[in-house]
Amino acid sequence: MECRKLNLMVLTFLIMVYLPKVNVQTSDNAKNLLYQIFNASAYNKAVRPTYEQNTSTDVVIDFYLTSIIDFDSQKEKLTTSGYLTISWNDYYLQWTPSTYGELTGTFIPQDNVWKPDISLQNGVSELKGLGSSSLFVYVLNDGTVYWYPIGIFHSTCGIDITYFPFDIQTCTLKLTAWSYTKSEVYVSEGNKGIILDDYEENSEWSIIDTSVDTLQKSGDAAIIFSIKLKRKPLFFLLNVILPVILLSLLNVCIFVLPAESGEKASFSVTVFLSLAVFLTIVTATLPQNSEKVSLLGIYLVLMASFSTLIVILTLFTLRLNFRKVDVDQIPSWLFKLQRTVEIVRCRRYTKILPAMMSQGDVPKFDPGYTVSTKDPNSVFTKSNSPTSNEKPKITWNHICNALDFVFFWIFLLATIITTVTIFSICSITAV
Repeated sequence: MECRKLNLMVLTFLIMVYLPKVNVQTSDNAKNLLYQIFNASAYNKAVRPTYEQNTSTDVVIDFYLTSIIDFDSQKEKLTTSGYLTISWNDYYLQWTPSTYGELTGTFIPQDNVWKPDISLQNGVSELKGLGSSSLFVYVLNDGTVYWYPIGIFHSTCGIDITYFPFDIQTCTLKLTAWSYTKSEVYVSEGNKGIILDDYEENSEWSIIDTSVDTLQKSGDAAIIFSIKLKRKPLFFLLNVILPVILLSLLNVCIFVLPAESGEKASFSVTVFLSLAVFLTIVTATLPQNSEKVSLLGIYLVLMASFSTLIVILTLFTLRLNFRKVDVDQIPSWLFKLQRTVEIVRCRRYTKILPAMMSQGDVPKFDPGYTVSTKDPNSVFTKSNSPTSNEKPKITWNHICNALDFVFFWIFLLATIITTVTIFSICSITAV
């Protein structure tokens, strides 16, 4: 019996020695800790938390980007949401865990402790501090403080509109400790930089790269978070670029419309006004930038210039169309142009040149053609038989048709070359 009691005592002793000690962290431990810090030790949040005030307080910042709310290209303003991880060491917030039930960390309202006055230096809204009075900081027993201020950041972002809407923009968020120099508060990036774990994809912009850098100049320390954004061009392709290209091709088709229809002038003016409307829409979308010029804007101006020239040429050919051969003689170079067009069209043609008897200029004609001198305008007719039938004369209407043919191909090629060149430059640069 005594041996059994002895064994039980030994077993109890071993359990007490080798069993891990269980500590219960009660609310009293936390209250005692806070009382010791803010009352007994007289913690003052106005004092920078270093024992030697001639040394700097190192502040490390990481940025968790959650979303891109808006990118106003015209106002050159980027609106993002996210939260920062800011950490530093506070010499006056240290304690021994065993004194407070092995309490190794606690939450303290952010307004009760010293914080670096981090602010967005390139912001566009009213300057205010990060976070709010409802947020807490987490403090470890070795004095390490973790602060997680969340907010919406409105920052400036210079826009390069050259390759719009295939453009790539780089925007920055410049954070600095506003009241301190780098000898007092040294701001640096953490190991993670910009973290996209909680990022929600934006419908207009894609993030293709991020970076972080520390700027040291003029005695101030700042950290710069850079976000490289690429615009998603599908909306502008479907709603701006494709309609403009179709209008440009439709603009060329004015020369296909017969002059007898009476609709050429109104049709050409309508297309010109449509291009002007699209130019206004694009101009309203882009920032008022005098240093950079959008290739899309250049393209629209060229198409509007083409359309203006087409309107002028259309009115000119309409005036020619209603001329009479008996009153206004057709110049010889227009006859040559009309003949060339007929050859290109691979049609049978009748060679007709105006008589220039009054000028002493005898027109040349091929064998097998006879000339009729009954009309002031000599008409050459083909003699396939002893009794030849006179072919239809070339009129101003024929000349106008030839001019329309030439103008159609000139402007079609110019439109195609301009379109392919400009959008090839944009797409290649975007890639």
